[in-house]
Amino acid sequence: MYLSLTRLIKTTPKITYFLCPIMIFWAMDIYAQQVNSIGRELPKDAAPLEQQQFRFFEMDGTYMEWFKTIYKRSPATDLISEPLLRHDKNYQLLPAAAKSWEATKDGYTWLFHLRSGMQWDDGRPFNAHDYVYTFRRGADPQNAYDFEWHYRIIKNWDAVVSRRLPVDSLGVFAINDTTLAVHTEQRVPYLPHNLVMSWASPQHAVAKYGEEWSTRSKTHVSSGPFKLSEWRKNEVIVLDANPMYRGSAPPYLEQIIIRVFAQATQPLMLSAYTAEEVDMILLSGQASLGRVKTDPLLNRELHSMVNFITFYMTMDTYNTPFNDLRVRQAFAHSIDRSALMGSALRDIGVPAYGMLPPGFPGSDPGAFRETLVYNPDRARQLLAEAGYPDGRGFPQVDIWIRGIDSHSTRIPAEAIQAMLAEALNVKVGVRVIERKVFTDGLNNHEVTLAVVAYSQDFPDPANLLGLWRYNGRHAWRNDTFEKLIHEANEYMGPSRERYAIYHAAEQRLVEEVGGIFLWHPVEHRLWKSNFYSPSLLPNRLGMEVWASLTLMDGYFRNSDSIDYIQPLKRRFWDWLKSSLD
Repeated sequence: MYLSLTRLIKTTPKITYFLCPIMIFWAMDIYAQQVNSIGRELPKDAAPLEQQQFRFFEMDGTYMEWFKTIYKRSPATDLISEPLLRHDKNYQLLPAAAKSWEATKDGYTWLFHLRSGMQWDDGRPFNAHDYVYTFRRGADPQNAYDFEWHYRIIKNWDAVVSRRLPVDSLGVFAINDTTLAVHTEQRVPYLPHNLVMSWASPQHAVAKYGEEWSTRSKTHVSSGPFKLSEWRKNEVIVLDANPMYRGSAPPYLEQIIIRVFAQATQPLMLSAYTAEEVDMILLSGQASLGRVKTDPLLNRELHSMVNFITFYMTMDTYNTPFNDLRVRQAFAHSIDRSALMGSALRDIGVPAYGMLPPGFPGSDPGAFRETLVYNPDRARQLLAEAGYPDGRGFPQVDIWIRGIDSHSTRIPAEAIQAMLAEALNVKVGVRVIERKVFTDGLNNHEVTLAVVAYSQDFPDPANLLGLWRYNGRHAWRNDTFEKLIHEANEYMGPSRERYAIYHAAEQRLVEEVGGIFLWHPVEHRLWKSNFYSPSLLPNRLGMEVWASLTLMDGYFRNSDSIDYIQPLKRRFWDWLKSSLD
């Protein structure tokens, strides 16, 4: 290179003696990488370290511990604690605390092989024994955990929760410091997906500070990519990159700032976004969306995605009138989804034809598009065959909607009310029901008719379709469906073969009108264009996905000048190198 540079200088005008060294040093800084406070090299086009923050809004919680509560938890919970596994934007499993995992030959045990050298942010070792404590804490009836049902596939979980067995009989054991064994009641091929929600709790902090350990920065202990630095209730949570973190997802970001608020004091999110106070917001309502779409700058920062939530109509099929399949079919044929999407749900929903949303693993919603199409003539014929010609004699029923969902379900429910009146001459009411009364009514199979939503807990058909088993919250039972779900839930073969079994079960659910599937909500977010992560790019299905906050290792802020200066530097550097060759 020295000889090439000498030849270049000898054959270049005298000005090269002055300009060439300056331009070399000017261009070379594109190859100089910054290193953040935890020792991770940032991408070459990253903004300065002091700008590596991510700011957003979330509703505040009471505790920052997953296995204490999920319904009252802080939004930072998933970032300050390490799970066994994570999901990527394609809903594939990624290593986290566990670097590998496999089922035993009989399918009744899963082994998770953990990374060595992990630690809590106070320097204590973090290993398989911490996960044993964590799961025991979740099952301990003294803890009264509000999400314990999610883990009942673990052996003896239900018996521990109901006090029939002691906590140490739970089917989670540490074979050694880096090997965790999870025993199950049956073969559970989807257990790794289920245990993505496995954020660890620190036994030593709980023992020292009690239930309040996770409520303030002075007593909090982190095992995740970030640690808690500040928490002012209903104001702000500040998370800093955790220098003691030894897991799979070390962050680029130096800091995450969460502007937290109480449910009764919703902030003006769009105003804060346009004032550069936050980097990402969730848009609420069609009016805000309309404003964004007419703004050239904001429209470029708009991202939309189908959420894995299904809104559907559930009916009491054990009693009159919905124990007659023809009545259920008549109701289904009376609902014009296109009209719903064009009015009440314009830009905020896509039609649902089955339980699994578009993009959900194992889904094929188009397969059921023609099963129960809008056909008022056929609807009237079916209702007449069921003994209610022109709606005569049909009992008075109300569509129940849950109070907590009423902002998103009332207008669609009223539209459905009008469609049933027009197509069937059936008059139904719409009633907003308090959450506990609604939930108890569903679980006790005492709700005649309702519009309700269900959101996925983990991305596998076992979750969303399992909701429809006879021992669940719906007054519907079909033996063929039960058999198929049971078979799929224990099938340890390739996922595509297991998904095919679930598909057959979903087809049975749709054809027998266990429920009438209405829409999947579309979520709209704004995020700043100088904020980047591969997780923010469309996934393999071409769908945009707002990746969970549990995977923040690839997020960073670009340099504002990258679009203008860096290409010039790169072109000069490439020219210089080619000249020296």
